Amino acid sequence: MGDINVLLVNSTFGRLASGSGQHVYMLWKHLKDKVNFEVWNVESVGYIDIPKLKSISFLLKAKRKKIPKDIDIIHIHNPKFAALFREGKKNVLTMHGDYKVELEVQYGPLAKPIIHYIDENLKRANIITTVSPYWSKLRGWVWIPNMVELSEIGKISPSGEEYVLFVGRDDPVKNYPLFRNIAEETYKTLGLKSLALGIVRGDTEFLRHAKVPWEVVISYMKSAVVLVITSKQEGLPTVLLEAWASGCPVLAYDIPPMRCLNDMYGTPLIFNNARELVEMISKLSETKEELVKRGLEAVKNFDVPKVVEQYYDLYRNLIER
Repeated sequence: MGDINVLLVNSTFGRLASGSGQHVYMLWKHLKDKVNFEVWNVESVGYIDIPKLKSISFLLKAKRKKIPKDIDIIHIHNPKFAALFREGKKNVLTMHGDYKVELEVQYGPLAKPIIHYIDENLKRANIITTVSPYWSKLRGWVWIPNMVELSEIGKISPSGEEYVLFVGRDDPVKNYPLFRNIAEETYKTLGLKSLALGIVRGDTEFLRHAKVPWEVVISYMKSAVVLVITSKQEGLPTVLLEAWASGCPVLAYDIPPMRCLNDMYGTPLIFNNARELVEMISKLSETKEELVKRGLEAVKNFDVPKVVEQYYDLYRNLIER
């Protein structure tokens, strides 16, 4: 085993969990032979399974847990849990988006005291990293990007079913209502059906819904007409990298982090409304080959072995300070 002891804190840790949960799982999986990890998630800590109480109940239960004395680094992957930082430890926070924008979308004016509470706790962080190049430039955080396991994606066969695809949790930030409008407009105009993965709703003639294992998500991506990202706020979405690795073109709602990625890699293509997106899909045959090529080239930068080494170097540098 390694000589660095790290406490990983992420309530949704797991292969089939949220984007941040997958990120932390891959970090653990690929560094566990070099780093001694302890993982705090909902299974090891507990929580109250009520939507508005999940995060706060997890935090309160975690605060009552004793952090092992031999832990060198506390690495938290949600700013809401920054209150778990401790004096005498090296404290690292990884941002998977921008908490201020996300909380304002979720809670409106009620977000102000939560943001103030988080800001105060962030002062105890030795270093803040972010998966997003945009938020890195804007906030001055260290960019360690999101990641995907290219070797695992390569093993999965296409589903053979062509859909306009949405992949995301049922959350205001992910903006499912916009995708539903897009799905209806796309069906009326182009006759294409859509599939929303991660959302449970009643199916319609133009839109199916399902929650499926990760491997099935990738199989749908490999056959999709296009992946549509409608989020109001993002960092560097796991689904974007998975789509790039799957040879699936991506169209994304016009928000600054997505425009930044388009400037850097020439993909995803950006849209402002449902009508504009439908027009882009109608012309996709002209650009699909080039978009897929750009995505496959860009995603090489985000393969797990490259990214986790950046975390390992960060851990080593913190210990040696």
